[in-house]
Amino acid sequence: MPRARRPGNGRHKPRTPVNLVYSCIQDAGGPTAVAKLLGISLPTLQRWRRDGRVPDAPAVLEWAGALRPDDAAAYQLARQLAGLRPKRRG
Repeated sequence: MPRARRPGNGRHKPRTPVNLVYSCIQDAGGPTAVAKLLGISLPTLQRWRRDGRVPDAPAVLEWAGALRPDDAAAYQLARQLAGLRPKRRG
């Protein structure tokens, strides 16, 4: 006879993934500062935040370069903002 399944208590549920676009907006000084930095409108920035990725390649590179002055760190952040996996170091 199959074993009865215990009801979940909420502790073993997977964690919701962090929205990197939201985190980067906060790191850059808020939505207005990012919109001015990138030369985009607030509705566009809100759409990117809602989607969780930035489809505009030049904006990704400019934003990542502003947040991370180190080239390697900026490259990793740009890949993540674009919705790609971070490249493994090796």
